[in-house]
Amino acid sequence: MPGEKGDDQMHYDAVLIGSIVSVAIAVVIVVFLGFKIRQLMKRDAEAHRTGQK
Repeated sequence: MPGEKGDDQMHYDAVLIGSIVSVAIAVVIVVFLGFKIRQLMKRDAEAHRTGQK
């Protein structure tokens, strides 16, 4: 039946979109954490440099 096939296609699209969104969120979190860690490391290095002088 064409209706059933359409429903399957909608379900597949929903799963695919959900997977893509999940991966996108994971990538954003990893990039954000990497940026924060780099910022912290830079600040820490700066504190050590000024502390040693």
